[in-house]
Amino acid sequence: MSQMTINTPSNDLLARLARKLRGFKIQPTGRITQTGHELASVKVHHNGQSATLHVRLGTTDVDLVTMIYQAQCMYHLPRQVQPKIIFDCGANIGMTASYFAMTYPNAQIFCFEPLPDNLAILRENVEQFGDRVTILPYGVSDSVGSFTYNMSANPNSFGGGTFCKVGGDDERAVELPVRTVGDVMDELGIMQVDLFKLDTEGSEYAILQGTPNHVYRNAQALVGELHGVNDWDFCNLIDETHNIGINKAWDRRCYEFVAIRRDLKDEEQALAA
Repeated sequence: MSQMTINTPSNDLLARLARKLRGFKIQPTGRITQTGHELASVKVHHNGQSATLHVRLGTTDVDLVTMIYQAQCMYHLPRQVQPKIIFDCGANIGMTASYFAMTYPNAQIFCFEPLPDNLAILRENVEQFGDRVTILPYGVSDSVGSFTYNMSANPNSFGGGTFCKVGGDDERAVELPVRTVGDVMDELGIMQVDLFKLDTEGSEYAILQGTPNHVYRNAQALVGELHGVNDWDFCNLIDETHNIGINKAWDRRCYEFVAIRRDLKDEEQALAA
């Protein structure tokens, strides 16, 4: 019989979380996930709205809250970006999806997330936004099928796994389903995607390879994180139609990027002049 360790929060852990989540109300729920972590609820505020989101205590879920809702958010885009269709590739537990739902109340958001441990929490976190958010329980790349996904080397990280050979733990591998953006758009009857969020632990370039050229070239913006896998090829593709900015430390493999379609960027600069 297998054994599972239950990671319930100590008073010390809760005190550290309270310091890290200064300005947020965090409330342990007493519910334990299949990974042995206790769920807590965190109330966030953005754009005149509020949402209650769930995180796994003692994991990198808490970092997602502070990254998206407390620090200067990488997903804060120029006001000229007004998407109707958003593809959230690497949706994790829905922190970015919730941010987009409150930022763009008229947008339809599609969340791609293949990892079952994340899907259960993702469903809870986006349920409050109704049919504006659709969950697609698979990853996206340039191929269709079931592929090996190496979990993060950090057992408390549920966002650091990868379909690539870089950055994951090949001793903790699972098989997960993958589709292409092009196939998904055909199936859903979607003609365009206005905003891509790509944070897929090295599959970013492969996702573009599985996306019709006109779709990503016409997207208002692409934003996310690159992971040292075909990054130069990715940037070269995007640079043809978008102004792209990156924020990279020399000693880190992963780094953020934001790409705004050139005509929208030119409009922003003209208004600022």
